[in-house]
Amino acid sequence: MLKKQEEIVNLTIEGGSQFGSISFQPMAGLVIGCVIYTNNAANPGFVTAKITDQNGEAVSAPCDIRNYRSREAGYKEGCKPLYFETGKKMYDFEVNSDQPFESDFKCQLVLIYENDLTQKC
Repeated sequence: MLKKQEEIVNLTIEGGSQFGSISFQPMAGLVIGCVIYTNNAANPGFVTAKITDQNGEAVSAPCDIRNYRSREAGYKEGCKPLYFETGKKMYDFEVNSDQPFESDFKCQLVLIYENDLTQKC
């Protein structure tokens, strides 16, 4: 049996816009961290990202998108720490900027799940 270790959520913000969001329902499990990868589209402003649950409560409060970068320290150690059970709920992933993007901004949120790789399936 295959046990997934991550969930991928893609988001694109068209050039000239400042905001994008997507609702998603991740698989059930314990999320222990996340990273966001971007195409580094030009933007002279300040770009933030956040994740909220279906009730609008912050799972990860709005902060500079660079805080979500991979720290290249190992798979689990290199991510932004989070700790929440998804519980088959809906979530929102939002990216905002105080200046319009000069071209399409593409990003990918990667949720990382707790997974004991030593346990036999």
